[in-house]
Amino acid sequence: MRAVARTVAVFAVLAVAGGPACSGNSAKILERVDGSTPPTSNPRVDVFMVRAVSSCAVGPACTSPDREQCFSITDRNGARVQYDPAALRFVPPGDPATMGGQQVQCFRLVLDDSRVAAVSAAMSGLRTRVFQESGGDINLDIRLHDVPAIEAGLSPFVFGFFLEPAALAPVALPMVSRETDFVYAVTGAEDPDLGLSLRIDSCSGTNSLAKSVIGASAYTWMAGSATCDQPASLIFTWMLQLSLGLRDVMQAPDLYGRDYPACGQGDADTTRWFPSVDDCTTDPDYVACGAAACPDRDAYYSHQLARHWRRGEPFNGNHCSNGRMDRDEIGVDTGGVCDLIGR
Repeated sequence: MRAVARTVAVFAVLAVAGGPACSGNSAKILERVDGSTPPTSNPRVDVFMVRAVSSCAVGPACTSPDREQCFSITDRNGARVQYDPAALRFVPPGDPATMGGQQVQCFRLVLDDSRVAAVSAAMSGLRTRVFQESGGDINLDIRLHDVPAIEAGLSPFVFGFFLEPAALAPVALPMVSRETDFVYAVTGAEDPDLGLSLRIDSCSGTNSLAKSVIGASAYTWMAGSATCDQPASLIFTWMLQLSLGLRDVMQAPDLYGRDYPACGQGDADTTRWFPSVDDCTTDPDYVACGAAACPDRDAYYSHQLARHWRRGEPFNGNHCSNGRMDRDEIGVDTGGVCDLIGR
């Protein structure tokens, strides 16, 4: 299992058009946790900040009497174009579908400087939180990549949209590497030039390795907008990606495999299992075990890191560096996407 020896995360801002990093600096060393040793794990997080995404919504009008069951695009005057979500498509500008007889609304989702700053601050906050709640054992190495513009088809997703990895892969594949453990793509959610706002009921979505990803790690899309809480989306999706890496890349042994004993009857060594983000009411050693609903999901994520993270065990979220032949590889950590990343 690989472990990166660095104890300082490097924030490298890369310009797609320019290729090499236009600037780079080292973040301050995080405050040491009393009595702790240097971090065991320095997982790399590649974050692609997509400044502009051009796409078009195409589909029939929504006929449901309950407008909450429609996908909508609203202009600055409050007028709405309502789409039937079951037949909605998002295609790149110029796609033949835009020339048909259905409703078409093209837009350009913009991630402005203020939203980039907000997401960057949220990433920094995530790094600090993970470091502290893991007892100084996990020190995230966060790389921010600036992507000027893309044209893309999007996937309809929970009365909103999802940026598929394939749309970003031509730009992103050269920037990720075998050291990449987590991948994020962040887009805007509004078109300020046309004054358009898209309905977004879910601010993030995550793909496991079994689905489409960029490179050899799990993938999360996140909306950067004033209505989406970046810190809340980040800790949830990061914990989800962490669980996927333990399961799919490291194949880490798990005592229960989510088939838990009765509340309070778990093994005394709580690091022998790592629960899912959705196991708040079934994790036998958590205070909300047996409750009808999870009263505080954010507190549960803290519990996962504090009680279930095995200190001293490096994390690997990249199947191209796990010492096995898996996924699309033709040899141990070679072939398939492993030969494409970083090129």
